[in-house]
Amino acid sequence: MSLFFVHIPKTAGTSFRKGAEKYFSPERIVYDYGANSDATSPLVKKFLYGDQPDFWQFGQALDNPAMIAGHVPIRRFVSLWGAGKTVTFLREPLQRIASEYAHFVRHKDYQGSFKEFYSAPTMCNRQRRILYGVNLEAIGLIGLTERYAESLEMLNDQFSSRIIEREDNQGKRRLEDEHTLDEEDIAELRRLNKLDIELYQHALALFDSRYAMFKSNQPWAHACLEEATAEGVSGWAWWSDERDAPLEVELWVNGELTSTVRAVEFRQELCRLLPPRGGYVGFHLPLKLSPLDKVQCRVAASGQWFPPSPRLIEETVK
Repeated sequence: MSLFFVHIPKTAGTSFRKGAEKYFSPERIVYDYGANSDATSPLVKKFLYGDQPDFWQFGQALDNPAMIAGHVPIRRFVSLWGAGKTVTFLREPLQRIASEYAHFVRHKDYQGSFKEFYSAPTMCNRQRRILYGVNLEAIGLIGLTERYAESLEMLNDQFSSRIIEREDNQGKRRLEDEHTLDEEDIAELRRLNKLDIELYQHALALFDSRYAMFKSNQPWAHACLEEATAEGVSGWAWWSDERDAPLEVELWVNGELTSTVRAVEFRQELCRLLPPRGGYVGFHLPLKLSPLDKVQCRVAASGQWFPPSPRLIEETVK
């Protein structure tokens, strides 16, 4: 099993990377930290940082790596590895930005103020931009910095690995090194990073749901309710172990089971993520719903709800 690790800065990614090195050995990990980084693997520089990058030849040249990792957007390698084999960690956005600023001051001789740093467009909604183009629900595993030990517990179970929590990461769940921010900065950071905050809240809800299923010894499904309107609902779903058996999806409206459907429709737009069943993982239920109806889906075989909270049908603007 080869993993793609999207290393978002200041999310405990270095601790995870070093733990992976100890488990897999550094020789079995391919790194992409930029053309000028000494950490970037020679094959990456040869095939991906020349005049004409060739991702296919790069993939063919690899010798069964255990993992590829780097400060790269998810789109860079997800079509080679597949979303199901992609892992990343997210962190509460304001604390992540404060931590990255401290890192820049300590290690990159940054001379600007904290406000100058976080106001730069490249620093706003950083987690959202790195994961742009892939639904959180499709990613193999999304860990949380604040719940690092639980994240590793699920990751090791899912991928049959034994990556340990490093000693230099102890206490991360309580974030004892939490940064203190003043109210003016907090207000401005929240304004500038609205998308990151929404992303993190969504990831937190998914994590809570997944960990509860994990502790109940229930399988997890990558499942998304894409659309819920007055005309019907649609989405997609597949098992996290990528078995070919289709999921049966229940539709619940206002707390009552109304219908079931199998997720077997073709979803061409998902094929770049290499889902199981050749992309035949979608579902669609045409039905009449009323404004303010509460809609939620459930995996029939496991009882997993998605989304984690019911969605309201919005009133149609005339």
